Amino acid sequence: MGRLKNWIVCFLCVILVVPILASPASAQEPGPEAKPPLLPFRYARIWEEPVSVYSSPGDPAQMSPVDTLLPPDSWVSIDEEVEQDGRLWYRVSDKAYVLADDVLPAAPSTFHGITVTQQLTYPVAFIAAQQLNVRARPGMAADNPSLSTLDRYDVVNILGGERVDDAIWHQIGEGQFVHGAYVRVVYPVQRPSDVPADARWIAVDLAQQTLAAYEGDHLVFATLVASGRPPWYTPMGLNRIWIKMQTGDMEGGLVERGDYYSLQDVPWIMYFSKDVGLHAAYWHDRFGYPSSHGCVNLSPPDAKWLFDWATPQLPFPDTRYVYASKYNPGTWVYVYASSG
Repeated sequence: MGRLKNWIVCFLCVILVVPILASPASAQEPGPEAKPPLLPFRYARIWEEPVSVYSSPGDPAQMSPVDTLLPPDSWVSIDEEVEQDGRLWYRVSDKAYVLADDVLPAAPSTFHGITVTQQLTYPVAFIAAQQLNVRARPGMAADNPSLSTLDRYDVVNILGGERVDDAIWHQIGEGQFVHGAYVRVVYPVQRPSDVPADARWIAVDLAQQTLAAYEGDHLVFATLVASGRPPWYTPMGLNRIWIKMQTGDMEGGLVERGDYYSLQDVPWIMYFSKDVGLHAAYWHDRFGYPSSHGCVNLSPPDAKWLFDWATPQLPFPDTRYVYASKYNPGTWVYVYASSG
């Protein structure tokens, strides 16, 4: 099918958002009439039962499958829809078709981080719970009821914090506190000594499941990620992006162990530590929680923003992949765990 294959594995009794200092990165996107697709393909999941793959559309009773896709973590990209004899088929590769009724199309996460245009006065944070109560003081006492609620992915500023009953409570406004277990804070981090003062670099905080992009010592972008879950921990350390790929296939785990996965055409991959990379995840919306097999998962909008911002630069927009080089070096990636 002509696509690159790479089997690697949100003062004064209101919530302090960041309307002046930072804004949703999607604010610069074009209007609805010209808005580009969120992903380069439509994707579908093999969910409950194995799915047979055929070399052409037709009558399944009269054909032999050429492959079998296994649930629950196999996904295919849809190149084309074909209707034949009253059946709808998806072409998922050259001479590879699956019945549309056998797979489950799913919409990707639309979550987007924030761009930062001025220096932040306070650390910025994202709400990681579906709904989070805001209380007048720290603690869960009966005489401290909820004042209001915040929704998942809302952005707030962290003015301070207190420890009550062995839990951190973040102050997000005057007389407004939230439980720290459901908040992901982008703590300031010192630029590693090996990173030049004028360089672009990326900081991934495994403890908070956040990512911050810097230009020198200036924060320019912040978002949530989903890093490696046990036992597939994302390795810590300072590395550089060594290859960028527009899309690539990923496969790993074992069927017998119950952790097998097969992901077709994963978009906007940037490998920085051998086969560990930053990339879009179209198959989940668990940003803010470890969820991957080692890579740093990003929402599709965030992955595309970072891919366009980071180096090495693609020589042309339609270049499929590019290796870092002396004259086109890769952006630094610093993976660490904060103690905040």
